[in-house]
Amino acid sequence: MSHEIDLLVIGGGPAGYSGAIRGSQLGMSVVVAEQAELGGTCLNRGCIPTKALLESANFFEGLSSAQTHGVTLDIRGLDYAQVVKNKDQIVRRLVDGLEFLLNRKSIRVIQGEARFLSPTKVQVGEEVFIPKKILVATGTVPAELPGMPIDGDVVLNSDQLLDRDSLPKSLLIVGGGVIGCEFATILSSYGVQVTIVELMPQILPLEDGEISQALTREFRKRKIKVLTGAKVQNLRRESDRVLVEVEQKGRLTEMETEAVLVSIGRRAVLPPGFPGEIDPRGHVMVNGQFQSTIPHIYAAGDVIGGVQLAHLAFEEAWAAVNHMAGEPGRNEWFVPSCVYTKPEIASVGLTEAKAKELYGEVVTAKYSLKGNGRAVIAGEDSGFVKFVVSADGLVRGVHMISPAATELISGVTLGLEQGMTLQQWAEVIYPHPTVSESIKETLLSALGIGLHSL
Repeated sequence: MSHEIDLLVIGGGPAGYSGAIRGSQLGMSVVVAEQAELGGTCLNRGCIPTKALLESANFFEGLSSAQTHGVTLDIRGLDYAQVVKNKDQIVRRLVDGLEFLLNRKSIRVIQGEARFLSPTKVQVGEEVFIPKKILVATGTVPAELPGMPIDGDVVLNSDQLLDRDSLPKSLLIVGGGVIGCEFATILSSYGVQVTIVELMPQILPLEDGEISQALTREFRKRKIKVLTGAKVQNLRRESDRVLVEVEQKGRLTEMETEAVLVSIGRRAVLPPGFPGEIDPRGHVMVNGQFQSTIPHIYAAGDVIGGVQLAHLAFEEAWAAVNHMAGEPGRNEWFVPSCVYTKPEIASVGLTEAKAKELYGEVVTAKYSLKGNGRAVIAGEDSGFVKFVVSADGLVRGVHMISPAATELISGVTLGLEQGMTLQQWAEVIYPHPTVSESIKETLLSALGIGLHSL
């Protein structure tokens, strides 16, 4: 049986469900096809569950400072299975809420794989849909390394490590990107011996170099071993351990670990029979309006490559559906990036290196949190805020490693969106004592009139 509808959304993650909601708001009849769980990677295997584990890890680690606050504790043990159970309950609650939301908006959700029969016909289960428009939002799955097959036991991807209800004594992480660094933070908080092996010259390769250096120092304080410019050459499983051969600067070192996490990025997933063109890395090719090479088929979110963040996926899908309906939309944004390590990291705009490449000489200014009262009170004063400014006085990038950096970056993003100059921005009042006033101090330093800096 065939159904004619206005919009078929393939994938129920951030891009998919936000696109479906926008379609409903614009009066479209909308069906969402999702073969796994509504909410996609972000809600079920990414953003939300990892942050739930981080919250538990931060609580546990914070107990060690109880004596500073006059509290004596007797910690008798850790039930990590309960930590995982709490994470699962949080995810389930949010998935249930999303299901309720889509139902209230009269958006039909079908669980099943969507398969293109032709550019205009898509089969989901036993049903065939003939939609006027299609939004492909099928996302990504963890990538694997040749010669290092994932077995789910001792060699794991991030999905599998999330669901493991016991802690290894040691973990070697292949890949020092966001996923690897966040898991390093979580597990080291519980006393797991963590080693990161990163091929690039710095962990978090997309972040500003000084931010990466600062996080590396913090990791080493936490006894996390960081090997950059390094590569895993061989891996050998034994009964109760894994022997990993790592090459760094021409030297081979054999390292012993209980488990290995492979976190080298993610690869796109396409619905079977997808008729549009894909790029060499397997992503759907789209134009500035998020149309694939077949005009009525759009794509958004991680499946199109680029910056793979849930909040960008929301905006891409919104813009795609607006275009379907003839509504105005954007296709370029200042996109904040957040890394939930300890300290947190957040950035928006250009790194110093990229700004120099595009604008020539730039001005940079940093303010250390050693002089920030709120950070000192919290015992988290090892970070800083950094501004990158071009010769015309426009702020081109902001980089933060600090408590609550992931919350503070939203206000900074607004400043870049509005094209504020240093002088205009420096006139904004920030409350005291807060970590946020470090932003104002950095602005003043860039102007050469720092209040609490030398």
